[in-house]
Parts: sequence; C-alpha cells; structure tokens
Amino acid sequence: MQDTWRQSAGAEMAERPEDTPVSVTGPLKSVNTSEGPLTTRTLFECAAVIDELFQFEGAFMGMTDPTLREILHEEMSGEYGLPWRLASALAGRELGGSVVLALIDYALNPVVPGLTSADPSVDWRELYPPYRFAAAAKAMADWESDLEFQYPSHELTVHFQHTLAKRSGLRMGHVVAPPSGLSTLREAATKPMHLAERTPAVSLMCASHLLDLREKDVCALSHYGVNFLGDRAVRFVDPDRDMWWLFPVFQVSRGEYRWPAEHVNLDEATDLLMGAAVASAYDDVLHGTGPLASDHLPGALFEDRGEVDALNKILKDSAGLDMGWCRA
Repeated sequence: MQDTWRQSAGAEMAERPEDTPVSVTGPLKSVNTSEGPLTTRTLFECAAVIDELFQFEGAFMGMTDPTLREILHEEMSGEYGLPWRLASALAGRELGGSVVLALIDYALNPVVPGLTSADPSVDWRELYPPYRFAAAAKAMADWESDLEFQYPSHELTVHFQHTLAKRSGLRMGHVVAPPSGLSTLREAATKPMHLAERTPAVSLMCASHLLDLREKDVCALSHYGVNFLGDRAVRFVDPDRDMWWLFPVFQVSRGEYRWPAEHVNLDEATDLLMGAAVASAYDDVLHGTGPLASDHLPGALFEDRGEVDALNKILKDSAGLDMGWCRA
C-alpha cells in the first residue's frame, strides 16, 4: 500500500533519499482549558453527539425517541461539549453545530511528516488535533463562514477548508493514493494472498471507498448527520445497492455467520471468515496470552469437532505453529 498526502495547494509527496530524516518538531504539549485538557477523543465524541442531533431535523425525526434529545443535550453540557464551548469562546461568538463539525474534521486531518513535498518534518502544533482545533477556532474570530447560515454541502465545506487553511496557517492533509487497488468484496475474497491479509484487505477496500466519497461529497463524512436530511436519507434505505461498504460487511447473529450474498458466494464468504479467524489468532499470539479468543467468531463453528479440527489445521498451515482453538 502506498499512502501519499497532498496539501490544499495540490503538492504531492516527492521522492527523497533514504537517509532523509523525518521528524516532528516543537514541544509536545497538550491543550489545557479551564475545564480540563482538550483531547482527540473528546473531539470525536463531540462530533458524534452533534451528528446525532441532526436526527431531530431530518427525515427520520418522527421515528426518533424525544428523550434521546434530552440525553444528547445532557452529554453536550458535560465533557463531550467541551470542544463546542471552547470553539465559541475562541471565536468570540456562539458557533453553530455545522461549523464545529467542520472545525473538528479539519483538526482530525493533519499533514503527516515525511509525506508532504514541502518538508519531511512537521511541527507538533500542526500535527496534533487539539492544537489544530484551537488554532482553527481562533481563525473564526473575525470571519463568518457560510456554514453558519446554511446546511453543509460539499462546496461550502471545501471552501471552508481552503479559507481556514489560509487564515490559520495550518495545512490540511489529503490522501492521494487509494489505500487499496480492490473495489469489490469478491476481489478481496478471491485475489491470491495470505489468509491473514484478507481482513485488512477488506478494511482497506472500504477505506478506499470512503475516500472516494470524501472527494465527491465531503460533508457526508465531515457532517455525518446530514445523511439523515432530505434526499440524502434515501441512500440508507437500501445500502446494499451502492453504499454497502459503509456498514459492517460481516456479522455474527445468534451464533451464525452472515454475509452479503449480493457480493460474495458461500465459498468466498468462507474464505473471508477463515481469514478473519487467522488474523485474530495472530493478534492473540502477539499481544495476549492463554487460549485463542473465539467470542468474535460464530459459535456454531465450534459446535462441530470436525470443523474445529479443520480450522486448526488451516491455522497451523498458515502460521507454521502448532496452535488452535479449544485447546488448554
């Protein structure tokens, strides 16, 4: 996989000598507020709550439990609302949810040292999401974005990003090369590769689809809640049609393995299941102790001793180690 990043100006990664140092410069400091430290986790949590609040404006409003709104407002008055309150204080006015979501998205997409053509190093303040968020919020102090008056759109959000980059002096990272050359689930199941590679291959393929969506309709991700407004909500009525990769591809329900039959047949789904089992076993060996975990796998698979023995043989052949499930 080749990940390259470009800045809003369009510059892409240039080849460098192997001995070119890559570094993060500047002091590694946290962002402290009167309510405590601002963290990357809090930025994610705040964005999630704001996106959920969109439900009360969209097509599904009549189906939403009104007590949920009270719960969300309660969460927003606590730790999860810290980024919103901080952004409004730094901007000197109350910012709307759409603007705060755009600021969070901007903060969570930094440049990466060594993957920009301008410089193999990056300052900590440009890399660390909380610093990026605070600096971006300050840049709103004497500037009003159209996002404050209209629902987000791709064009408004892209213009916001470009303007914010100029005003804040912080570049925004953009993934150029797709994480995967695969486009379908069937390709991930049938292309020759080690079993342990199949699960990452599915994840990278879905990530590639997400990046394509971001290029065409950035606010579908930066403002996830807009997917429940107006015509956008139709895409979620039948996700298997064109957005199947946005949802969990495989599921275990009541001990049984389920897969999207529209995209893979039984044999292909079985190979992907074996890949998931082998990949998880590698994780157990590298990071854990004791018996191999099986809670994430279909329970029905372990009810037949013959199937367990077959699975253990596949794992032994793949890993080259005599290990397996249901062993003391």
